[in-house]
Amino acid sequence: MKKLSKYLVIAGLGLSLASCNLLDPGAVTDPNSPSENAVLVNATKSDIQNLVTGLEAEHRNYNGAWTLFGAFGRDLYFFGTSDPNFFTQWLQLPTKTSPDAENHTTFFGDGSAYESAYGAIRQTAFLNEAVNNTAALTEAEKNGAIGFSNTIKAYQLIWPWLHQGTNGIRVDFDYTDPLNPGAFLSQADALARIRTILNDANTTLGSAGSSFVFELSNGFDGFNTPSDMQKVNRAIAARFALYAEDWDGALTALNGSFLNLNAASVADLKVGPQHVYAGGDDRNNPFYYVPNGSADRIIVGSPLWVSQAEAGDGRVDDKLDLRDAPAEVADLPLVSADWQEGRYGQIDPVPFIRNEELILIYAEAKINKGSAGELAEAVIALNTIRTTWGLPVYSGAVTKAALLNEMLNQRRYSLWGEGHRWVDMRRYGRLNQIDTSLDGGRVVTQIARPQGESDWEAYANGN
Repeated sequence: MKKLSKYLVIAGLGLSLASCNLLDPGAVTDPNSPSENAVLVNATKSDIQNLVTGLEAEHRNYNGAWTLFGAFGRDLYFFGTSDPNFFTQWLQLPTKTSPDAENHTTFFGDGSAYESAYGAIRQTAFLNEAVNNTAALTEAEKNGAIGFSNTIKAYQLIWPWLHQGTNGIRVDFDYTDPLNPGAFLSQADALARIRTILNDANTTLGSAGSSFVFELSNGFDGFNTPSDMQKVNRAIAARFALYAEDWDGALTALNGSFLNLNAASVADLKVGPQHVYAGGDDRNNPFYYVPNGSADRIIVGSPLWVSQAEAGDGRVDDKLDLRDAPAEVADLPLVSADWQEGRYGQIDPVPFIRNEELILIYAEAKINKGSAGELAEAVIALNTIRTTWGLPVYSGAVTKAALLNEMLNQRRYSLWGEGHRWVDMRRYGRLNQIDTSLDGGRVVTQIARPQGESDWEAYANGN
């Protein structure tokens, strides 16, 4: 396995412009050897390799967003008794003093949903600057590096975009001008800009030749050439097209992705690029929890998610491990969790987009287009998911309304723990359908803008 830990010092250069200490961004240095300027000007191929590997390390740090969003969607609970915020703020419990999630003076949430994403984004800006200022790479090699970098940048931008909702986010950064992080774009404008970045990256990858000048980790096995990276780029583009309700755009993007509608096994559904972990001097898989671990820090499946699954649905056993005794916490007396996170071993890789999601994107786009033929095609795609996981074929009404319900339910079970449920219900105006009966809390619509961001805006505008 190609490990990432060797390059974590360089990955650390991706400190977030969005952190609370915006007024003092600090110097960016590499204490191991090359100075910042030595990398930014006349970088060697080895320097570029280190920066790409560092970007991979930063790229995998947003995963806590999956837990945060999953808790909002109530299909999982994060038992973290050392910090009451996991209950009072994430779940907006009425029995505790809890700041309003939408209140712009109060920012909360797992930092990986916002700050870590911007750390990776800043790393892409550093890499792009180094690539543009070196004569060591051919034009095709530069295109490969920038196309890869900007594909990751677009993917990372979607996490703060989802997190902030109608607040909007910053999108464009100039690495050489850290005190000018760019203006906030509206929710719609930010998504349009992110999609443009992704489309431009796809075009750039198309002019990158047959191979990259750098080596990727084995998490990108099968996707480690420019043409194969274009398939990853288009898969991400299909997801973003859903957020824009661009159904034709989603289907067009899927045509260039690694979508396999003929998946015949669970392994076929799980095909996709992955984050890798090595343990030791690297890090462990962040979703690995000791079986039957204590309830002070553990992800559990909602008892409702388990009980509401169709009989025989293999996704329950695939994603959760049955505990010897239920996990319980005093703040949530009705949540007696028999099942805990069980998808991964200590150093197992984690897919960040995979074929199962692409099949569901295909089904969603076809349903929303809505002709009789397209609804029939959606049923075929949904049945691929159902039968692969041990369920009978769909037998409900073949109408847009009925199939939207079926599609959202299949996404609920197929994409459990990957940050989708809360987002999906918000997209369809169904947040009020998220069942909070086990905790008695409130489902938030978005997270407040960080105070540091608001302070910076005031400072930059002379207020």
